Amino acid sequence: MSIAAAAVVMLMAGCMETPGSRVTRSEPPAAYAGTTGESIFLYNPPVELSTVGMTLPVQVYSQGDDMNNNAWTRHLRDNLGIIVQKWWETSPGQLEQKTNLMIASGNIPNFFIATPMQLVQLERADLIEDLSQVYSRHASANVRSVIEEAGPEVLEAAKIEGKLMGIPFTGVAKESVPVLWIREDWRTQLNLPQPATMDDVIAIAEAFANRDPDGNGLHDTFGLALDKSLSMAIGLLNGYHAYKGIWIEEPDGRLAYGSIRPEMKQALGKLREMYRSGLIDPDFGMKEGGKVYDSIGAGKIGMAYGSISASTLYTQTPDSRWFAYPAPSADGGKTRVQHGLNLHMGFWVVKKGTPHPEAVLRMADEFVKKFYLNTDDNIYRQFNYDIEQKMSIWHQAPVKLYKSYKNAEMSAHLEPFLTGVKLPTFAEKSSLTPEEREKLVLIQEYLTGRSADWSVIARNGLHGGGTVILDYVKNGQLLADRFYGLPTKTMVLKLASLMKLEEDVMKRIILGAPLDEFDSFAEDWKRLGGGDITAEVNRWAGSR
Repeated sequence: MSIAAAAVVMLMAGCMETPGSRVTRSEPPAAYAGTTGESIFLYNPPVELSTVGMTLPVQVYSQGDDMNNNAWTRHLRDNLGIIVQKWWETSPGQLEQKTNLMIASGNIPNFFIATPMQLVQLERADLIEDLSQVYSRHASANVRSVIEEAGPEVLEAAKIEGKLMGIPFTGVAKESVPVLWIREDWRTQLNLPQPATMDDVIAIAEAFANRDPDGNGLHDTFGLALDKSLSMAIGLLNGYHAYKGIWIEEPDGRLAYGSIRPEMKQALGKLREMYRSGLIDPDFGMKEGGKVYDSIGAGKIGMAYGSISASTLYTQTPDSRWFAYPAPSADGGKTRVQHGLNLHMGFWVVKKGTPHPEAVLRMADEFVKKFYLNTDDNIYRQFNYDIEQKMSIWHQAPVKLYKSYKNAEMSAHLEPFLTGVKLPTFAEKSSLTPEEREKLVLIQEYLTGRSADWSVIARNGLHGGGTVILDYVKNGQLLADRFYGLPTKTMVLKLASLMKLEEDVMKRIILGAPLDEFDSFAEDWKRLGGGDITAEVNRWAGSR
């Protein structure tokens, strides 16, 4: 269940002085507002802002650089007049805890990432700015586009009593919806159809389990990957219009918990049949996702619902190409694929009283331009990725927003170059970003036999995950969790036990328990706190 939160955006600045004019709090710099080109507004004197940061698993800096002296900090200082000083950096897994300790100390920097719970705590303590006017007056077209693409929920989640208390750190949940991956060598060897319906999925699973696709003469393969948390079953469940762990809108407008709907019973019944028929690994109930991928690597499984990326599949089976397909529906319609609130970590918040809070939006705009919109190779090497040193530089940017469909858009941009009958011209290639040009080279090397690496084409080429996501978006198949508020009172007390009950019962049914046990589960879920949670969620929805 995705549990989002309340609010963020940034408050208006104090006096800002440009080389030729003085801009007051009520008049933001017109040179900046809405621009999609290079920033031409320079703070003079420079504005100094403190922050804390999140690092990559292994953060590497160029020789002589560090968290406060690198390509990004120098660019912001020299071209925008923004001097950023980080107090510390930590791993994503430690960020929330370390930020909690920082907030408890009462000493917070000018801007930083806050989780939904932290956002509410900071707002109640009157420690952060109301950014409503800042966003309204200062958010560039680039920033607005990224946030709007993430969905209206992300801005709504940043609001507390109508005030925007943070800037959503937009994420990639929309691009991480289920995609069906199939080993193409097994499918073609057994002369199986491409999966257009759920019946096709079942037929492929049966063939992979029973017709010796690896040719070793043993009955040792399975049709569909499944893990003990059932996260790898989401795509199949969605094909039955069943939505595990999220809240959906009923025809009458009320919100209902997807895991207890009748459609879930039907979907679990199908998984139960598949398990009983030997199409699913009998040990799935004890395997985390990593162990399931180990089985894939051992050549035991040839079909899995996953994400847009096939990197793990490539790592496990480098000599066996997998193709991506949209998740088929059980009734002939279009499958609605589920996703949670499209945030990464939380919200960018600004300390109360910080001069020029709009500077955070300016830095976000710089990131979008340099990371997503740039077509210059030199800028790419300077701010995104140093190919020679194999070093990620983009992560050093103090403020980031992630586009919802980066890899899907890359697939769309590359498609004309992969389906055309002539080589692209220099001008046509120049319209691509440096990363897209790099991916195009890798794909063409694979297609011409100069490389055996199919991981890039599996994500960004024809029959790749990106094209599947594009189809989902085009056909309106994405389904967002309709509850994106803070945990309700009863959730805090009982959600953990209810989620364990849900996982245990669903797994037990797949393993062979009577299907009618689902009805008892749905009633137990309501009786043990789910009914109160449903009422609280609908009160929240009615207050929006």
